[in-house]
Amino acid sequence: MAVIDIEYGRAILEEQGVEKPAAGQGTQEWEMILQNSSFGHEYARMELQDAGDLIAQEDLLDKMENYKRAYFMARRYLKRENPEALRRIETDLLDQKVRIFGTYTA
Repeated sequence: MAVIDIEYGRAILEEQGVEKPAAGQGTQEWEMILQNSSFGHEYARMELQDAGDLIAQEDLLDKMENYKRAYFMARRYLKRENPEALRRIETDLLDQKVRIFGTYTA
């Protein structure tokens, strides 16, 4: 599996309209990337279900892929640096998605 560097991950998030966090925030920065990309992916998935034309669908699929890359980049960092925070965040994300969306999709 290719490793995505932090600058590339930040570029993905900036492209999607997520503000670039200040340098040196460490684990907290990665937690926010994990949460934002997870919910961004879920909302894009919902939009995809209603997208009428092929161009809109392709744009949403690209957006979902970018969120997925950012999520797994942050997940790799947290798994290495703070596995307990990763477990807590992923448990919270699952609970929140079930409450907000009524279902959970990976």
